[in-house]
Amino acid sequence: MRSDFVSMVSHELRTPLTSISGFASTLSEMWRELAPEEVDEFLGIMIGEASHLEELVEDILVIPRLDANRLHLEEQMFDLSTLVHEITSAIFPLDTSKDVDVAIPGGVQVFADRRRVAQVLRNLLDNARKYGGDQVLVEGANIGEQYMVVVTDNGSGIPEAQEELVFRHFEQVSKGDGRKEQGIGLGLPIARRLARAMGGDVWYERRFPTGARFCFSLSFHPPDDYGVGSEGREPTKKGSET
Repeated sequence: MRSDFVSMVSHELRTPLTSISGFASTLSEMWRELAPEEVDEFLGIMIGEASHLEELVEDILVIPRLDANRLHLEEQMFDLSTLVHEITSAIFPLDTSKDVDVAIPGGVQVFADRRRVAQVLRNLLDNARKYGGDQVLVEGANIGEQYMVVVTDNGSGIPEAQEELVFRHFEQVSKGDGRKEQGIGLGLPIARRLARAMGGDVWYERRFPTGARFCFSLSFHPPDDYGVGSEGREPTKKGSET
C-alpha cells in the first residue's frame, strides 16, 4: 500500500508541477513577444494548477492528522449556501460542458469548520465532475437536527459491490490501464472522515434510473458538550473512525 501510495502521489503531484514549470518557463523566455491576452491565459492556467496542487497536498496532509485523532477543528456558525456556490463555481467553470445547478437557499446556517466543509464539498463535486455524466445538481434538505447536502449526477453510478469500497483509501472504480481519470483514491474517504469528525456523515445512494447521489450531513447547532468560548475541538475517537 505504501509503494502504491508513493507512486500515485508522485504522479498526481508531478502533473500540475510540470504544467506550472512549463508555462513559467515560457513566460520567462517569451513574455515580450506574447500578446497580453496570452500572458493572462498562461497566468490563469498556472494559478489553476497551483490551486489544484494545494488541494492535493491538503488531502495528503489531513490523513495522518485524522489517523492520530489530532485534527484541530475551528467550528463556527456560517452560511452554507455561500460556500456551496463558491466551491461549485471553482470546480465547474462557466465554460464547462456540464449542466450544473445549485438549489440550496440562502440563510442556511450550520455549525462546522468552514475550511473542512469546503474540503468535503470539493471532493464530492470533483468526483461528480470526473464521473457524473453531463448533469450535476447540488441541493439540500433538513433532516432533524442536521442539514443534508446532496450532490446528484446522471453518470453511470457505482456498481453495488463497490458502493463501500469507494470510501476506502486508494480505491477507485477504474484502476490500472482502465483508469478514466486521474486521482489517488482519497477524495471520498477523506470526505467521509472529515464529515464524521464534525458530527455529520457522508454516504452514497443510487439515483433512479441512473446516476449517483452523494449525501453530506452537517449540524445546525453546536453539540451540548461544546464549551462556551471554545476556539475549536479535537474530533472524538468515534468521529475519526472510517
